[in-house]
Amino acid sequence: MQRGSLQHGPVNASSAIYICSCLSTDQGGYRDDSCPAASSTKKLFKIGAAEASGTASKWLGDQRAVDFIFPGHNVEPRAGTHPNDSTGIDRQKHALSGSSVATALAAGLAAVVLYSVQVGALSPTNSSKHKPVTMEDFRILRRHDRMRDAFLEIGTTDESDKKYVAVWKCFAEAVRLAKDQEPDKVIDLVTDLALLIKKRKL
Repeated sequence: MQRGSLQHGPVNASSAIYICSCLSTDQGGYRDDSCPAASSTKKLFKIGAAEASGTASKWLGDQRAVDFIFPGHNVEPRAGTHPNDSTGIDRQKHALSGSSVATALAAGLAAVVLYSVQVGALSPTNSSKHKPVTMEDFRILRRHDRMRDAFLEIGTTDESDKKYVAVWKCFAEAVRLAKDQEPDKVIDLVTDLALLIKKRKL
């Protein structure tokens, strides 16, 4: 495939109503000419890797060149996801690092945001049906600028210059409260999350 085709692909994709993200190179202070990061569109989230401390990876290079950073250093697979988990294998030996890992986590968070709003809009309970979460919110959040707002509303850290998305600030308490609850209570919690995430004017 020609490089030109690779450059035009992200432009065409970003004009549609869905979220595009790409990884940064993990080669230190080198100019990033890779695709799709080097394409002309600005409607991409360029994601970098963060250390366990929440600071940018030393291999990231210029942190100003990325939109957000996510965990990307020795990220362990979740228990039960590795085929050899039943043998007691040490998951730390299979930990992954790099901006590709961070980008996958960013895409996953965008999916959780969209799903939370969709649940709030389509599955209202008696206690949540009057809460203002609609499918119009869902459609708007599929736009690049509004998903950026949602990431910022979830919370970022000052130490990372507002780049590291502090997921726990928004989700940790809801996960704790949802444990062992009835389905309607879980939906109420998800709806409350959706309200918080879409707090910024959409």
